[in-house]
Amino acid sequence: MHPLVEPATDRDATVVTPARDEPSLATLPTGGRSTIVVDDGSSPPIGQLDGVRVIRRDVSGGPSVARTDGLALARAEGAEFVVFVDADVTVDPEADPRVSDWIDRLLGHFDDPAVAAVAPRVVSAPGDTTLAAYEQAFSPLDLGDAPSLVAPGRRVSYVPSAALVVRVAAVDAVGGFDPALRYGEDVDLIWRLASAGHTVRYDPSVAVQHRPRSSWSAWFRQRMSYGSAAAPLASRHGDAIAPSRAPVELYGTIASALVAPGALVAGAAAATVTAAQIRVRRALGEHHQPAAVNGAMAQVFGSTVAAIPRAWAPLALVAAAAGRRPRRRLVAMVMTAAAVEVLQRRPAVDPLRATTARIVDHLAYGVGVWQSVVRERSLTAVHPVRSENGVRSTDASASTVTP
Repeated sequence: MHPLVEPATDRDATVVTPARDEPSLATLPTGGRSTIVVDDGSSPPIGQLDGVRVIRRDVSGGPSVARTDGLALARAEGAEFVVFVDADVTVDPEADPRVSDWIDRLLGHFDDPAVAAVAPRVVSAPGDTTLAAYEQAFSPLDLGDAPSLVAPGRRVSYVPSAALVVRVAAVDAVGGFDPALRYGEDVDLIWRLASAGHTVRYDPSVAVQHRPRSSWSAWFRQRMSYGSAAAPLASRHGDAIAPSRAPVELYGTIASALVAPGALVAGAAAATVTAAQIRVRRALGEHHQPAAVNGAMAQVFGSTVAAIPRAWAPLALVAAAAGRRPRRRLVAMVMTAAAVEVLQRRPAVDPLRATTARIVDHLAYGVGVWQSVVRERSLTAVHPVRSENGVRSTDASASTVTP
């Protein structure tokens, strides 16, 4: 998807880290570079750190404002590149020697003047709890092991600012982070860069670790915060944040499956599968493989069913209240989709627990989505999009909506 690059050992960059009440700043993976920590209203204030400049905000403005303050100082000092690194991001050179020069390796991408931003893979740090094991399989910051260009509608539609290298001039040209966004500010920035014609790359050959939440309650709140960015992003970017992209027949089949007699459901499903196969074959071209067709169809179906708890829970509750048949089918549909995700990713967790956690994960995100929908008074964030070929579905759930 993008060329292999050599580490840029002679290219300078400034590290910017927003922090609030963060105990682990001594382990920031800065590679010895000039580093700015923005104390975003910590109590007590962050003290002096060896080799680090700390600038203080007395009142927390959120990650977007803190990063903007750090970016402004780096710009004033002539920085051409800035490395945004969250305080809960680490590297482990003993486990992976390649990460010792992770910033140099990402800076190599900027040999191409069109590149505005590059992100590494952000994996969840290992731990000995069920939550840590679940996050290693399902962290929304981990976008997988395949490199990609980044833009709405692509396989990787966004990258988080938990670890992100940017070209300062390009970020300035699109107005920087939006201070009105407390969550999803990085998704918004990436999409504006892409819309302006800049290149954004995801390079998973470089990986950093992100510390997971310490409790299930904190994890639930984190997922809600991710969802709370949906409506503000929808107001800025329209259906780029759509919870599902699928052939229109699939939406009808899922709806009818909740209420129709079994024979009608089977007939509708058969018709939908046939129509979807034709569309996907056309999208993949003459030399498609059957496995690719089936994989694409399974992905679209799974993501569409997952959107029930993530975006359409109020409608699902109405359907469930209509009687025993729709209620049972709804539960079966959602549980099956979650179980398939668990089988695909195989977390080191009991399958029943993992499936339950996956459903709660989607529901927590959905709570945040609907809170934002009510605040914004707009349903755009929960409106499904018709896809002619059914190959792609967009999911910006990880908007770092930064943890």
